[in-house]
Amino acid sequence: MTNAQQNTNSSPGLLERQGIQGSLKWGFLAVMIFMAGNSLELGFISPFLQDRGLSASQVSVMLTVYGAVVAVASWLSGALADSWRPRRVMLTGFVLWLIFEVIFLAGGVATGSYLVMIISYALRGVGYPLFAYGFLVWITMATPEERLGRATGWFWFSVALGQGVIAGYVPSLLIPVIGEITTLWLSVAFVVVGGVMALLLLKPENTEGHEQRPSAAETIAGLARSATIVVHRPKIAIGGVVRIINQIAYFAFPAFFSYYMIKSVGFTTSNWQIVWAALNLANVFASLVMGYVGDKIGRIRTTAWIGGLGCAITVFAMYYGSVLFGTNMLAAIVPAMLFGITLGAYVPLSAIVPTLAPDQKGSAVAILNLGAGLSNFAGPLVVTLFLGSVGVAGVVWILVGLYVVSFVLTFFLRPSKKQAQAEGAAA
Repeated sequence: MTNAQQNTNSSPGLLERQGIQGSLKWGFLAVMIFMAGNSLELGFISPFLQDRGLSASQVSVMLTVYGAVVAVASWLSGALADSWRPRRVMLTGFVLWLIFEVIFLAGGVATGSYLVMIISYALRGVGYPLFAYGFLVWITMATPEERLGRATGWFWFSVALGQGVIAGYVPSLLIPVIGEITTLWLSVAFVVVGGVMALLLLKPENTEGHEQRPSAAETIAGLARSATIVVHRPKIAIGGVVRIINQIAYFAFPAFFSYYMIKSVGFTTSNWQIVWAALNLANVFASLVMGYVGDKIGRIRTTAWIGGLGCAITVFAMYYGSVLFGTNMLAAIVPAMLFGITLGAYVPLSAIVPTLAPDQKGSAVAILNLGAGLSNFAGPLVVTLFLGSVGVAGVVWILVGLYVVSFVLTFFLRPSKKQAQAEGAAA
């Protein structure tokens, strides 16, 4: 009997009714703190490195390579979950992140070595997907399907609170006081706290097995299952594409839009950080609320109409708001917050895709995680490929078009009549 089945057969408590399994409750806090540290530099890394002598193209390439590594690691976080178990995946990510962040700061930024920076920053990208998305796999395995939308909502709430709000506001407050370098080193402290919490408070349950070292055969078998699931279940591949588009603008913006808003429009770094933090603050609460909305009005409907179409409109509004109103803070914050809300409407996707393969949830989540990781890669890649030829406005229109594609593709994620009948019979 699975953990999810056990919880279904027992009377759920308050936390369980909200989708938070008691054994995993501290994991949500650990992920929030970890992601705050991981994302502390996101809003200012591009102008910071350019001010230290790197070109815009060098920064864009660094972020693109980082995104490629994140994509592979995101897939691995799910692909390895069956053989390694989620807890081991998380702790591996924690250790790798620390090692390569220290190398990036001490051996790259401090010395000005672009080679060290690009290698260490890229390899640091292995860390956060294993930690955060490894926990998402754990949630998917442990939570009953009827509460999975809420559970994933709480997960993305934790990610957004750390990645967006804390990582957005802390630099805006500290950079004027302690400078960019010290703020970057502060990220290590956040990650240590989150990683140690996971180490001490997330204990393997009976269903997690005995934390034995997985064999090479088990590892290879798990990777093979994750690689081939898209052949047998093509809708999961579509879900992966939608997940890529989900945050493509979010990860493209640090590569070009932050620099545009500061250098071309005229915002100060601190003012832009406030706008960025407002975007993420809205996303935090939207990520939580949209999990419940998806369970109420339909996960497909929420993802397509509020997420896909909503993001297309709000990305358009963010750019043309700056064109029309310049450095007006209200004109910048309002569309940014609306974009954050529409981003949150993709949360039900994390509940949609696993239900398309109820017998292979780990492998299904691996593809979804791959999509999440590829958004880290695809966002900067779009900038690298098109910024020089079509400019800022052209890149914005490309992003808008991709969100329209996402809107259309989401409707292909409806379960087949055969699957729906099977699930109804099981219920």
